[in-house]
Amino acid sequence: MFNQQLETTFRLYQSENSKYKSSFFDLIDGDRETKQTKGLAYLLNMSPELLDEFLTIDKIHSKITKVLTGSQYKLFKESDFVKIDAEMISDGIEKIRRDITLTFYYKSLKVFILIIEAKNIKFINESNIEEQLQKYVDPKFFPNDKNVPKIAITLTRYKQSFLTNKFLSITWTDIIQALYNILRLKLESTKSLLLKDYYNFITGVDKRMNYYEKEILSVPAGKTFEEINKHHIHACPNTPPYNYRDPLFIAFRQKGGGVMDKLYKIDDIFVLSPENTSVLKVIEETDLSYKERLLAYIADRKIGHGFKKNDMYRFYVLSEAEHISLHHHPHPQVNNSGGWYYTLTEMLSGRQTVYTDSK
Repeated sequence: MFNQQLETTFRLYQSENSKYKSSFFDLIDGDRETKQTKGLAYLLNMSPELLDEFLTIDKIHSKITKVLTGSQYKLFKESDFVKIDAEMISDGIEKIRRDITLTFYYKSLKVFILIIEAKNIKFINESNIEEQLQKYVDPKFFPNDKNVPKIAITLTRYKQSFLTNKFLSITWTDIIQALYNILRLKLESTKSLLLKDYYNFITGVDKRMNYYEKEILSVPAGKTFEEINKHHIHACPNTPPYNYRDPLFIAFRQKGGGVMDKLYKIDDIFVLSPENTSVLKVIEETDLSYKERLLAYIADRKIGHGFKKNDMYRFYVLSEAEHISLHHHPHPQVNNSGGWYYTLTEMLSGRQTVYTDSK
């Protein structure tokens, strides 16, 4: 009918608002969190390549090898069928909903179960998440999974800490990295388009993957400046007023004008309660390379500025090797409170007065 291939566009209108560019994942029913969860479950089913990439994420693979015995791991590796369930409902009076359940079979025998509790990629404050995971692995709620080795993991914006080592935390950055790795394989067009659509959907951008949302986050160091420089750790409350965008570098404004003398590369970001001694004991028993300076930072800060009791804090682990010294001592026009964003071009311009990219 047409003598050339027509370009098309699809636009979904919802509640009097419409996105200029809509994707397949906008069609899924539910709020943004459930769309992300159902979309991920669908892609894990549609793309064996993504499923394999997901299972080989270092943290997941390492946890699997620790939980399974040698014979159990052998059966898992020889699995001939994987059942992927989104929003599986428990048995019994109290209904528990697992976000994503991956059940691995070998010759019709259940050999391993991986359960994912996925939170919105934009949310920062996760409460009672460990209680949810405990119910996911409790045979009282899921009797058909009794005696089957299983792992429950959280998928959140920032890494989470737990009172026990039974559970595992991964972040949406891990998923973005897995998607990026698969997209480089140049799979058949339909599968590739859906994978790319999902990446665009969860990040809200339509460009090459970035591991950060802003180049530089600038925050007032206040009374904790000495502890930050000593331990290369920074912490702030994990609450909406501190809902910063994920930066590549962080700079600390000093008192009396907001001078910034260094850009710190961020190695890791995670959430924990620094007043919970059980959590700190678990961290002490981990193999985290930065655990000693993290615990030292918490101890020093308790002596000095302190933490709010029972509050969750977001910890920024700063690279001890990768940083940029700002010998020209840049500062903002006015040293206002809160977090501000700068571009690298502006910060490295050599000017003493630098202008923000946004707040």
